Amino acid sequence: MGFDGFLEIEEVEYTLAKTARQNLLEILFLEEKFDLVTENFYEYETELLSIASRMMIFSNDDHVSMSRERNLISRRIVNLLTAGRMYTNQCIQHMERMYGADSDNLTTLKNHISFQYDNSLGYRVIEALRNHVQHRGFPIHSMKFSHKWVDIDTDSQLLHRAIPEIGIQELAEDGDFKKSVLNELKEIQHNDWVDARPLIREYTECICKIHEKIREAVRPDLMEWERDLDIIIAKFQNEFGKEVPLAGLIIVSAKNDDQWIETKTIHKGAVERRQALEQKNSRFVNLHKRVASNEIRKDDA
Repeated sequence: MGFDGFLEIEEVEYTLAKTARQNLLEILFLEEKFDLVTENFYEYETELLSIASRMMIFSNDDHVSMSRERNLISRRIVNLLTAGRMYTNQCIQHMERMYGADSDNLTTLKNHISFQYDNSLGYRVIEALRNHVQHRGFPIHSMKFSHKWVDIDTDSQLLHRAIPEIGIQELAEDGDFKKSVLNELKEIQHNDWVDARPLIREYTECICKIHEKIREAVRPDLMEWERDLDIIIAKFQNEFGKEVPLAGLIIVSAKNDDQWIETKTIHKGAVERRQALEQKNSRFVNLHKRVASNEIRKDDA
């Protein structure tokens, strides 16, 4: 951009840079879709805290308020379920584009997704619930406003919680809801209701485990792809100087000076954005054991 310097490179260099650029974009898209999952989970969790805070301050446990809060939480959950399904479907596509349909990495990813489904009740329930949402009804069927006195530091405090609940009867009336999952929900129900919170957290943690498996698989190649881009950029800078801006830098496949077959932009923006997202979304171990609270304890001082 603003510079017309041209440097001829070998075909093998062009192919390596083109492949590296495409694969680095695939990984960036994966990180962006994973970020969509984590941000929707954050919005759902903070909405529950916001409702509990309103309960603590205002008297809003009437029928109209409960319906309003239920619809609000339903919206947050639907957003999370949609992002989660999009991620699990498209992560397979991204891995296939990077490594091929018959690659070991793709097979390992598919097996790991199946493993999460088989070994996590939360994953199975939320997957079935997403299908229910898509074809029939809401993800939750009631909001329970809990007010409970608890002892904290030898002092009694009134704990407020907003609890989204799944109705077993409502799901049973949906003839298409997966029977095996419904039977599992019946085993943990309490008076025909199931607390959705631990199931949603467990599901989100499974998505995080799937994403970490992808990161582990691509990490060795990631360094090589970044190096292939660096080689091209360094070659350009060695020829024309480091003060020349890299904005608009492209690699070109051409038949002759007047006929370009293909052009690809070359820059490190995708690498930098991916690194920022990976750093942001790096702490999801034991997510189901974490809680956020505004309770006041004596040892906080």
